[in-house]
Amino acid sequence: MGKFVVFWLITIMALALDGCTQGKTPDAERADLSAREIIARALEAHGGIDIIRRDGVTISLDGTFDLTVRLQGRSPDRPEPTPIRERISVDVEGGRVGYDIDWFNYYSSNQILREIYDSERRILFIDRQAKNGGYMPRQSVVDAQDRYMRNLPNLLLAEVIEATGPLTLLPPARVADRDMHAVSYETPAGAELYLLIDAETNLLHSSRTSVDMPLLGSVNMAWVWRDYQLQPEFLMVPGQFTSVLGKSVLKKGRMAVVLGTSEEAFLPPDNIEVGDPPAQPDSIDNFIPYGERPVQVETVGDGVHMVRSLRPGFHLMFVEFADFVLAVDAPTGWYEMLQIPPKNWSIGDDIDALGRKYLRAIAETAPDKPVNYLVLSHHHSDHIGGFMPFADAGATFLAGAASAKMITNRPQSMPGGTNRITPLLASPEIEIVRGTRTIRDDTMEVQLIELPDDNPKADNYLMVYLPKQKILYTTGFVYPVPESVFPLPESVELSIWFVEWLDQSGLDVEKIYNVHGLGLVEDWQLEQIREIAVERNL
Repeated sequence: MGKFVVFWLITIMALALDGCTQGKTPDAERADLSAREIIARALEAHGGIDIIRRDGVTISLDGTFDLTVRLQGRSPDRPEPTPIRERISVDVEGGRVGYDIDWFNYYSSNQILREIYDSERRILFIDRQAKNGGYMPRQSVVDAQDRYMRNLPNLLLAEVIEATGPLTLLPPARVADRDMHAVSYETPAGAELYLLIDAETNLLHSSRTSVDMPLLGSVNMAWVWRDYQLQPEFLMVPGQFTSVLGKSVLKKGRMAVVLGTSEEAFLPPDNIEVGDPPAQPDSIDNFIPYGERPVQVETVGDGVHMVRSLRPGFHLMFVEFADFVLAVDAPTGWYEMLQIPPKNWSIGDDIDALGRKYLRAIAETAPDKPVNYLVLSHHHSDHIGGFMPFADAGATFLAGAASAKMITNRPQSMPGGTNRITPLLASPEIEIVRGTRTIRDDTMEVQLIELPDDNPKADNYLMVYLPKQKILYTTGFVYPVPESVFPLPESVELSIWFVEWLDQSGLDVEKIYNVHGLGLVEDWQLEQIREIAVERNL
């Protein structure tokens, strides 16, 4: 609590939207209120929770989401707002939450997804474009439901007033020329949130927490509710919602709230088969974090190895030279940034965990060979945010200009785990690759090829090519998934661009590996993409 309160006193709300200064509430009566009384008055001002518990509620959000702020854009610094539509269906009495989203998880990759958190403590994940789905293993259903439900002030305030832990009254604040009460509390999952409540209207203005983010360090994230309107049944609901990461607007848009839910929101669409549910939900209690699991290394060529499933969906390549190793990318955990607060889906892992596991796999496979080089294929945080163990190991980073900028502009200290900060032992040596760069000795050759500026993935993207083995390694163009669901609709644009580039490159390639999916890209998959490209041009 000490660090949190100090931070609160230094800066009440780091928002690009509002100026904020310290202040005092206008009268002694308000100043004497307890934290619990403040929350109770706020919940009453919002219309309470009883009718929502009785009827359920549907929350709709329609606006924009900035991929650059999320560190998943084409550029590390150009704003890239993309459309986003969300629907959160909450059946309080039934213990169910349905979450629908239509958004771009990166440029040209449109996803339409549904998540269903049911009363049996199971999570059903559905890709509506790919027309497939399945039950997700080992996730905390209640925690995930809470993180979505907090989008509505009534549900957030009800959680706070019912919290078993202590509520803390913080010094008052002044935001946008209005006096604010300030209260902090700890969520059931252990995250510390604090709330700013308008001292005159008793309406929730904003909530905030600190998140350990790859490449950003310990950064503030805030959620702001505005333009309240009185709805039927005496509910006061916001008409605008904004989320802010650091000092940049991440998501903003219109919010609509209606009582009641549709049963359709808690069911898979009619045209999608999801299989039978598990006999009983997986328990998260015995979950082993990915960073602590045994490594799985597959040799895919002479001196070329893949670390399989470093975490789900990530297969990393490293290459043995005579006296050293070259590794490609440094993944870390994943924050999707749409929940309150955001959740690291690499459960139980700190920022460094996957990097340490990657180095462990290399050491077990190529003992006594140092990692002299780490190639950073592109600047997206989930691919390079785990760089610190490699920096501490003394690796030289080979990076495009965008990746180099992200590493160079990082905070001097970076998160090493939840609520702790670990300084780098040494700043990495970074070599910016422009055009091509070859690393070779008598036993091995690796070529790094910078993609053209018009590629749809990321600025200064580096392909990794091994001419001796005729292997090309990429990290997100053609997604090798089973034939029944290939190609993923959201990856088609990327795949077409890649195949056209490959066919014009002149490279002699026999095998293509992708960091995602099943790893190996099959010839039939390339041919299918070529056929789609031809059909589109007719």
